[in-house]
Amino acid sequence: MEQFELLTNWAQANVESFMLYLLAAIAIPCAFSVLFDRAIIRSGFFLIGVFGAISGLFLILQAQFLALAQIMIYAVGITLVVVIALMLTNARLEKEFSSIEPTERIGGLLVAALFFLTIYLALRSESWPVSSLQMRADNVLQIGVALLTNYALPFEFASVLLLAALMGAILLAKSDPKETENVTGSLVE
Repeated sequence: MEQFELLTNWAQANVESFMLYLLAAIAIPCAFSVLFDRAIIRSGFFLIGVFGAISGLFLILQAQFLALAQIMIYAVGITLVVVIALMLTNARLEKEFSSIEPTERIGGLLVAALFFLTIYLALRSESWPVSSLQMRADNVLQIGVALLTNYALPFEFASVLLLAALMGAILLAKSDPKETENVTGSLVE
């Protein structure tokens, strides 16, 4: 019985940390796969893994509503829209070679590092008070009321933006150019 209590006390102290590291071990490689995988469809499916791991982080933080919203909106909704839009593109017109010059890669890396540094310094300068209050049932009600009253307009803008992006992807996929130039430089009709 004493070993069971010892194991219970150890689990209460260490399970959250273990789950955090486990979810990070899932999310970080999936995020790098999204960035560096050449197959766009596979990148879309790795994106589902990233969003699922982030949803698990919300569950660790006792934010069940946000975890379910993360799964419903991002992991399922947006990722399926991205995958369907990519499936509608004409894969025969995609070129296998990279048109990015090495000097452009260095510039892109510098811009990304500057962007990361800016975000890091902005977040570091804020104070993030930690509350020890547990999630109550009325918190979910407050979140729902806030989403449908004060923050309804930003969500409507986001939905219109996603709809416009999907329509643009479909139009780009359906447009069939009359003349295309193949790799050798000759015109093909």
